[in-house]
Amino acid sequence: MSLTSLPVELLAAVCEPLAACPSALARLALTCTFVRHSATRALYRSISVSHYARNLPLVHTLATRPDLAGLVHDFSITIDDTHPVFRAFYSQMRIAIGQMPQLSSLALLVDAGASWTLPIHDQPLSRLEHFSCSFPLDAHVSAFLRQTPSLRSLQIAESPRLETQVLPGTHVPLLDSYTGPAALLPYLASRPLSTIHLTGDLRIEDVPQPAGAPDVGELNPESISFPFTVPKHPACQGNVNARKTLRVFSAITSAPPAELLEALALAYPDMAYLRLMTTSAFWEAPDMTLYTRISDTLSSLPGLSVFELSGMHWEARPKSISPSDSRVGDHSIAKEWISPPVTPRALEVPAGHDMEDTSHSLEFGDSYFDWSY
Repeated sequence: MSLTSLPVELLAAVCEPLAACPSALARLALTCTFVRHSATRALYRSISVSHYARNLPLVHTLATRPDLAGLVHDFSITIDDTHPVFRAFYSQMRIAIGQMPQLSSLALLVDAGASWTLPIHDQPLSRLEHFSCSFPLDAHVSAFLRQTPSLRSLQIAESPRLETQVLPGTHVPLLDSYTGPAALLPYLASRPLSTIHLTGDLRIEDVPQPAGAPDVGELNPESISFPFTVPKHPACQGNVNARKTLRVFSAITSAPPAELLEALALAYPDMAYLRLMTTSAFWEAPDMTLYTRISDTLSSLPGLSVFELSGMHWEARPKSISPSDSRVGDHSIAKEWISPPVTPRALEVPAGHDMEDTSHSLEFGDSYFDWSY
């Protein structure tokens, strides 16, 4: 059987293993006209551009060859501060991306002020499922997200103007994984998220709460059994049908850890992995009251298997339960959470700072004690 008699599907299968070596695919495309189309499709299916790869001119090729840009499914570009480019390069990048209707993954790690390069397509990018960028959520990013109805993974950057970050409820309705500013958490209440990694300072008031939820500090195992309905945060009003199935959550917070944990337990009762970094200053050594409060909150999360607080890994072990305890079903395995031993280690205090000065106002990130093993 000759090569020219092979169906297109088999030719595509022959070219697929060569995708890891673009130079081999390029040489294959030059062998004969019969395999050129299949080799070219495989060659341009996944494109990664960076200064270190020495392929920045590829952006110009894609901008001037819409037939090649239309073959791209995965596109990523990295431009760091040590090798800046001219505005004309970003203009070509915008044209190139605008000619990629088949995109399924897009990563733009470029100048944070170049969000204007995100194009508006004639048709929705119905295949785009993964989008990460170094842009904050501004008008350009919001307009781009409006045309990505199938997006499942989103990563965006912090903004110096948090009040400008708003994600409309009609955008990215299928979002499953989010990495970005904690200030946007209230606007994600209606999405079926399973993974959240937050940057910036997570405040207690940013955690969406079910209607009728008890106040923070009054958490008990029965209080998390109701379905998620209307969050208390004003930004989430109207998201009445959302049901939290979140499994992975990580964040940085300046809020007291016990209070924040209680809010998270009410909002996301299905969590399996929870990681918190706290910058809250402990002027006195944490006592057993704090540890017991945290432990009780963790015990109210039946699916939780891993918990880390500021680098300290808590351990879960089976808990002895009286058979008469009606709160636990026959099929449940109750757990109790044990904190690792901690000792205070004094951090360096700025010269001339008076530790007794109560007028000092702690900012996010200020902490004078580090509690560790």
